[in-house]
Order: sequence, then C-alpha cells, then structure tokens
Amino acid sequence: MVIKRVFRVLSASFFLITGGIILIFDRNNTKPIYKGLKYFLEHESYQITLKTLTSDPKTKELIESRYQQNKPIDWDMLKSLPPETLGFQFAKFMNNPVVTPIDKLPESKNEISPELDYLRQRIRITHDIHHVVCGYPADEIGEMGISAFYVAQINSPLNSMLLAFGLIKCTIKFPQRLPELMDIITEGWILGKKTQNIFGIKWEEMWNLPVSEVREQLGLQPSSLCKNVA
Repeated sequence: MVIKRVFRVLSASFFLITGGIILIFDRNNTKPIYKGLKYFLEHESYQITLKTLTSDPKTKELIESRYQQNKPIDWDMLKSLPPETLGFQFAKFMNNPVVTPIDKLPESKNEISPELDYLRQRIRITHDIHHVVCGYPADEIGEMGISAFYVAQINSPLNSMLLAFGLIKCTIKFPQRLPELMDIITEGWILGKKTQNIFGIKWEEMWNLPVSEVREQLGLQPSSLCKNVA
C-alpha cells in the first residue's frame, strides 16, 4: 500500500513538473499536466477542492443529474443571438483561433470515474464561459487572472501550479511584465473571493441574458482586462 502510494505521488510529480516546464514554452500543451492529474487526485490538495465543490448544493446537483452531459452546443443558435448576450459572446470567444475547441479538450480522453470525469469535463467546458463572464481574454495574462480566481473559489491545486509556472515563465522571458502579472493575479484572487460560486451555474439556461445581467446576478465585477460587452 505504501509502495503504491509513493509510486502515485512520484508519477504525479513527474508529469506535473514536466508539464509545467513544457507550459513555459508551449502554453497550449497540457497533456503531461492531465496525465499527472490522474495520479494526483488522491492528494490532500485535490481532496480539499473536491470537498469544496461537492459541498456547494448547486454543484452537487449538477454532478448527480449529470446536467448537459454529452449534449452538443448549438453554435448556430448562439451566433444568432443579440451581441450583448452571454450565448453570442461565448460563441465569439470560442471563434478565437488560440482557444482550444471543446471537442479537442484532453478531459474527453482521460477516464477516471463517472463522477470525477463529469466534474472535470464540466469545469473544463465551462472554463471558456468563465472567461467571458469574468472578462478575462484568451491570452497568458488572462489565464493567470482566471487561475487566481479559481484558487480563491475552490482552492484549485492545478491552477495554483499554473500560477507558479506562469510566474517562473514571466520572470525568465518577460521580467518587465512582472508588476502587471502580479496586479492581475491579485485582482483575480479578490474577485474570486467576492463573487458567488460560479461552478454550479447552469450557464446553458442563461444564453439569452445580457452578459451584464449575468454578472449582476453573480455579484461579479468584471476584470480590468475586460474588453467584451459590458
């Protein structure tokens, strides 16, 4: 039992550290990170996050009902909505060439357990909706902001590690941008603490609402990086 646990920790550490180093040079290559995650789920840090998520009644309901599991998104419908709506802005965000298409996400290829697989897939699919609602652009600074937001909301260990590697990358490659990065990380943490839990939201039932109204319902002040519809 002890040997098995040590193996899992060492395997997780190898993939996560290797993945973090790769992300410094290629921010779109997340495969090693997710391989490490498979081994790391028993670690206390992930158990804290899982407990935080499942203790939220709305998130628990999504998990138990498998809300929207395997249901394709009607992109044509979203594109036909008024420009100020969440649905239209989400479709617009996903049309950015730097954003990974939903059907290419690594979660769809890594199976662990029905509950965890659903939760991981749900979070990753809605991650880009979070970008729109929180006002974080699809760039490295935006990812750092939303990672800090996630750490504030659910104590996310994966995102805390992404923040660590992001700071290392910035120090090595763009040291002049460190103050800007620290401002965004600080802002993301504060916004995450102030905002209603966003992981149990049925976003698909809010496509027709203006983004501003969605933010108002959540008590969310958009990031200073926000450039989408107010």
